[in-house]
Amino acid sequence: MSDLEDALERARAGDANGMAELYRAYAAPLLAYLVTQVRRREDAEDLLGEVFLSAMRDVSRFDGNIGGFRAWLYRIASNRAVDLARRNARRPEDPLAVAFEQPGEADPAGEALGRVDRERLWRAVMALPEAQRQVVAMRLAGGLSAPEIATVVGKPLGAVKALQHRALVNLTKALGGPYPGVPEGRLEGREETID
Repeated sequence: MSDLEDALERARAGDANGMAELYRAYAAPLLAYLVTQVRRREDAEDLLGEVFLSAMRDVSRFDGNIGGFRAWLYRIASNRAVDLARRNARRPEDPLAVAFEQPGEADPAGEALGRVDRERLWRAVMALPEAQRQVVAMRLAGGLSAPEIATVVGKPLGAVKALQHRALVNLTKALGGPYPGVPEGRLEGREETID
């Protein structure tokens, strides 16, 4: 039995330390995933707390192994991100007039170029169809395997692999790089949905 499987068993039995170990193992990748799903990092942090509160409340009823538990966390996170998007659509926020950033210690020109690259990548990811964006976020930011993603989104493994491939082709096109064997053109798979 791995340490995480042991932690899961202890959490099921009501041991707070077992749940704390699971939090330490999964919080960072879950937060990275949630940041790709919501507009603001603060919202992602709030959702992360909600995910673990929900998991803590229901872990005693969870029936599965540690891989299933990880997929279950991502399913909760995905559902919470969708709920937040729906709430935000009903009541849009007014943007702040001024945003403050902490000054960096490194090379300002290098930081600016890095920020431009990250913003360019972020825009390209956000332009992907929803299903592709979610698969890429779970794979790259969340660190989930293709079978784990298939469990979370409720699609066959082959469909998840196809979504991932099309997402990478579309990101390559959007960022101006060649992708072997793929002609230039519009984004692939615009009609796909996770549901």
